[in-house]
Amino acid sequence: MKKLMSVLLASAMILALAAGCGESAAPAQSAAPDTAAPSGAAADTADLPEVTIHVASIFEPGTAILKGIDKFGELLGEKSGGKIKLSVYASGSTGGEKEQAEALKLGEIDMAAFGTLPISIFTPEYSFFDSPFVFRDKDHFMAVWNGELGDAMRKEMLDSHNLYTLGVMGRGYRHITSNTPIESVDDIAKLTIRTPESALFMDTFGALGATCVPIALPELFTSLQMGVVNASEGPFDQLVTNKLYEVQDYITLSKYYYSISMWQMNAEFYNGLPEAYRTMIDEAVAEATEYATALGEEMEAELRAQCEDAGVTFCEMTDLQPYLDKVKPAMDKFYAEKWPVTTAEEIAAY
Repeated sequence: MKKLMSVLLASAMILALAAGCGESAAPAQSAAPDTAAPSGAAADTADLPEVTIHVASIFEPGTAILKGIDKFGELLGEKSGGKIKLSVYASGSTGGEKEQAEALKLGEIDMAAFGTLPISIFTPEYSFFDSPFVFRDKDHFMAVWNGELGDAMRKEMLDSHNLYTLGVMGRGYRHITSNTPIESVDDIAKLTIRTPESALFMDTFGALGATCVPIALPELFTSLQMGVVNASEGPFDQLVTNKLYEVQDYITLSKYYYSISMWQMNAEFYNGLPEAYRTMIDEAVAEATEYATALGEEMEAELRAQCEDAGVTFCEMTDLQPYLDKVKPAMDKFYAEKWPVTTAEEIAAY
């Protein structure tokens, strides 16, 4: 809390400086800002204030996500002539995903790079973006994300929760780690599995028969080591950076959910910046997320090799249909009660 309060004071000072810079008015929060300003405007920053953006993330240094944040900072430095700097709090040092999302909304931090849990927290009617077994693959997920449903979710985040969604980077498919092999859907019932702090993940894996325990990511390794849980799920960057290969014997490869990292900024902080800085931020995010997504795809083979070298045995969930059949009653309930903005048929049509 002390760290968050210090960040809040720093952010307030930044906003005060930016407010006096004489730039044009910020875009209304009901619409995404116009990023069409020519990039040449970024060179003229002599009269603009120095700004430090405080960025929180639950992820570890060395992941493609944090390398993407580093790239974002590098690009901002270049575009602003060194006027914009980042101060990054990684590894969940400011709290778990839920705490970071709430702190971001309140302006206690300026920006965060986390998963999709904030969608379930703030816009639950769009929480199908945070649910396994909804999308066929990466392309399907991104088609819905970039379509009308994704646009509506981002608008609701902005209008009602003071959160501007800067962009997303792909993290890859999520897989299951365990101490026993998963050869059929019935084997899921043997698992006491760590899930994200998401009711959707808990309800879905519960429908498959698992005992689900929500645990913040920084506590995952210790929870497996101490036997609080005997399984987890997540993309390769999460499995390797948290060294789960030291406490898990099996990884079951699957495509039940394509994982992303959502980058958001406190909208009041963003709108209080000079227009030139907002343009630089939007341009830098687009470049950095593309870079980080490509880097993550390149790193996946290396991360898998690390797990193999550590002695982990790989299984493969080749047929998702038995899993889809088992979770269908839960999914039908989700669409009826949690996701009134869409239908299974609408999402399948993308």
